[in-house]
Amino acid sequence: MRKIIKYLLMFVGILFFLNIIPFDLDEIWNYGFANNIYQGLIPYKDFNMVITPFFPFFISLFLHLFGSNALVVNIVQTILILVTYFFLEKLFDEKANLLFIVLIGNFDLIYASYNYFAFLIFLIILYLEEKKKSDYLIGFLLGLAILTKQSIGCFLCLPTLYYVIKEKKIDKLVKRILGMLIPISIFILYLVVTDSYRQFLDLCLFGLFDFGKKNYIGNVFVIIILVLSLITTIYLIIKNPNDIKKYYILAFSSIALPMLDSFHIKFFLFVFLFLFIDKVQLKLNLDLLCLGFLLGMNLLCLKKEVKDGLNFPNSINHFEYRYISKEHEKETKQVVKAIKKYKDKKVLCLFEQSYYYKIVMDEKVNYFDLINTGNWGYNGSEKLKKALEKEKNSIFVINKDSFIDNKQTDKVALNYVLDNGKKIEQIYGFEFYEME
Repeated sequence: MRKIIKYLLMFVGILFFLNIIPFDLDEIWNYGFANNIYQGLIPYKDFNMVITPFFPFFISLFLHLFGSNALVVNIVQTILILVTYFFLEKLFDEKANLLFIVLIGNFDLIYASYNYFAFLIFLIILYLEEKKKSDYLIGFLLGLAILTKQSIGCFLCLPTLYYVIKEKKIDKLVKRILGMLIPISIFILYLVVTDSYRQFLDLCLFGLFDFGKKNYIGNVFVIIILVLSLITTIYLIIKNPNDIKKYYILAFSSIALPMLDSFHIKFFLFVFLFLFIDKVQLKLNLDLLCLGFLLGMNLLCLKKEVKDGLNFPNSINHFEYRYISKEHEKETKQVVKAIKKYKDKKVLCLFEQSYYYKIVMDEKVNYFDLINTGNWGYNGSEKLKKALEKEKNSIFVINKDSFIDNKQTDKVALNYVLDNGKKIEQIYGFEFYEME
């Protein structure tokens, strides 16, 4: 009963926290991908993304059951975080509370996203390896990892070679490959049936060359931390080559690729803590510490929002129960009104928040709604420019903030609009152009 009460308190605390922490673009895009599938769009063919699609499909199931709303997504994510805590407890006993505190303290890691889902799959595989569970099940989960984020999934498959090379257990390899083939075969069949395999290869394989080359936003400090962590992990593997957990932790460092930014490196550093958490000794009630920290984080965020004028629930379609400030609510309504004013023409929203506005307006997205560099496949900037040149009778909306260096928006598109368009309106930071 005590554990049930603890999990119920955590559920309420996490769900509240997810709905009041600052908005994040990755949160919007991940919800948007699932919403696209909910609306009947075909990944890669009707909209662009550079990851394999299991997580959006998974979330879209709940949107079909309960309707499309950010609250539904956050309820599912709350359950996934509780599942994470469950497996952390299985692996690290009461020290799981300390890891959970670190995770919640870095709230940008816990948004509903394919990165988080890949991490959860990694965690479950660690548990199955430690308990020597079914190789078919481990293989199946490795297949799901590949279908969640191809780069992480492929690297997570490498520790399986440990059994082949070190222990000469070919049967384990065969069983895992068979388990892996189940989800991957279904996905390949889906690509063929929907005739989207060419777009998939372009976006998720060939386009990654553009994505990695043009989206590097790391800095020397975080790269040094990453390198030191990798060296430490490799040293511990050499010191104890029979601990497969360390091989998986090393493989999970692939989450940092190709961007090498602080967010992805921080996710690996969280996993890196698994190597040392058992050495931490605290004579405290860690369950109470965990619940107290969760309560404190909620109060801290709530204090900030109350100071700005608590606006809950709001009147923004599909985001009613996601905290949005009064100023942001006002801006959303005015930008939507401005976009709808040109309903007799095609409006191309060439800015990072495009998915947010399309969801609010219940409009289906297209490739122009996500023009991050590398999200148009191989040589994507040239493809995007040619596509824009064909849109003669359209209204182009850009955001000058997109020109900031660390923004991922393809500057080729923005410069094309500025060079060839005539500015007809501006509201907040959004500028409307038509072609001359």
